Amino acid sequence: MHDLRRFLVDYDMAMLRALAQNRGAGLSTNVQTEAADQLAAELLEPLSVRTALARLSPEARQALARMVAAGGRMPALQFERSFGQPRPIGPGRLEREAPWQDPANVAEELRYAGLVFYGFDQDQGGLGGYVFVPDDLLPHLPASDGGLPTFDLEVLAGLPEAQVQGELGRQFVHDLFVYLVHVQNRDVKPYADGRLAQRDLKLLETRLVEDGERRLDLVRHLAERLGFVERQEGVLRLVAGPVKEWLTASPARRLAALQAGWRGDPTWNDLCRVPSLVCDSEVPWLHHYDPGAVRREILSLLARCPKGRWWSLASFVQAVKATHPDFQRPNGDYKSWYLRDAQTGDYLSGFESWDRVEGALLTDVVRRPLRWLGVVAVAEDAGEVACRLTESGQRLLGLVPEEPEQAPSPPIVVHPDFRVVVPAPINLYACFQLERFADPHDPGSQDPAEGAPWIYRLAVGALGRALEHEIRVEQILAFLQQASGDRVPANVAGQMRLWAGRFGQIRLTEAVVLTAKSERALKELSVLPETRALIGQLLTPTTALVRRQDLPRLRRALYELGFLSPSETEGDAVGRG
Repeated sequence: MHDLRRFLVDYDMAMLRALAQNRGAGLSTNVQTEAADQLAAELLEPLSVRTALARLSPEARQALARMVAAGGRMPALQFERSFGQPRPIGPGRLEREAPWQDPANVAEELRYAGLVFYGFDQDQGGLGGYVFVPDDLLPHLPASDGGLPTFDLEVLAGLPEAQVQGELGRQFVHDLFVYLVHVQNRDVKPYADGRLAQRDLKLLETRLVEDGERRLDLVRHLAERLGFVERQEGVLRLVAGPVKEWLTASPARRLAALQAGWRGDPTWNDLCRVPSLVCDSEVPWLHHYDPGAVRREILSLLARCPKGRWWSLASFVQAVKATHPDFQRPNGDYKSWYLRDAQTGDYLSGFESWDRVEGALLTDVVRRPLRWLGVVAVAEDAGEVACRLTESGQRLLGLVPEEPEQAPSPPIVVHPDFRVVVPAPINLYACFQLERFADPHDPGSQDPAEGAPWIYRLAVGALGRALEHEIRVEQILAFLQQASGDRVPANVAGQMRLWAGRFGQIRLTEAVVLTAKSERALKELSVLPETRALIGQLLTPTTALVRRQDLPRLRRALYELGFLSPSETEGDAVGRG
């Protein structure tokens, strides 16, 4: 409990007498604890409270209303930023100057009126300084909305759908699907810091709906965060259970899983990924920063936006600044964070940097992660950025009920010309299996926003890739039968068995033909310890094959044995130096 007496017992007699004099109360004792008890009783008298309120300046009444609206508790840094800070005045000066008669600011006026007090309480970073209205005083103050600015947004007229960037997050789902397919079909060996090799990046870029390193980073991060991918001995591997559960879920639930994964992730720091900002690492504030809590605050503010209407992103940022400026700094600390401007390198400190830090974060999160994940639709017109909560975004925010379960996807269709058509709504699990042994007919047409079928082609090369991964042709045909409703053309099944039967029957090896002038010379090379392991299959009594990788060693041995002249070894290391 933060009651009035608790604060008064911390004051010395000079301060107690100052409060009593300002409130018109009398003290009949010089014993500090007794004086605190007596003053607490008098300051809580309803008539005394009403008199004190009547004497307040309009600015002080508004500040007190803000405190009441906040439940009687506000971080000291936030309070002082808005209403000032009482001057430090010792007992002697306090009695001589009577500063309550001409307070320097609103904070000082409220303090000497005995209406607000300073103390400590727990916050996200531990014990922090707060300003309080005592709990037993709070019921005597008029209820108020605190005169807080309203969360007003500029609502815009309807915009053409052609201007909308992204389509309800389905493109992000598609790109995560592409990434999972890539990990499934190739041995992906990322660098120690998680970055992908250029070869992997180039292959992925050919199929991603929207490219960009940062967006792909979020795709990869969520794949690991949701347990779809893990690193085993330096190679990325899929985790079958979570992947199958996600692929077989309804489209709405697939997207919702990604949205929820981002929302609650404490390891993905959106602030440090804003392009215009640089976070200095290994600083105390960064260790206490909770990205998940900040995202939840941003989402709660988005929930206040009008449903089904376009609104100005700039007005959203200004509404947050006016009503909830400390959404990512609960203690109101704008001094101890070490953030720099990416262009100038200047440190951004103080509330005056709010637009370049908090404003930049809000703008970036809305235009990138929230758009990528289908929480908001974004459109631009003549430099004006407009936003609208999507249906999936409203479901994430709890504004509308969950989408009802969709009907099962129709069967795939296997055509005699070896095309496999996956009708809309797309069965993503069937596509994932097809990616093992079939080639996308036109990867660029696999846009989940279009509602068009996806087409694959059965080909000998794709089948060979599957056979190399020890997938048997009978397993492939069994899947095609099951997914198509037992409608696999006989010529397709027969041809795939024929391709599989040929697989591995032939082996090609690069070799060089060695020619000797006599049978005796070749026989000698076949028994000499320096050369016998390097001579391959005999073709004739005077010719034999030599594997290309053994050729430099054989040249060196032949030179050292005297069979070759120095001029015949040019290009090799033999004969040099």
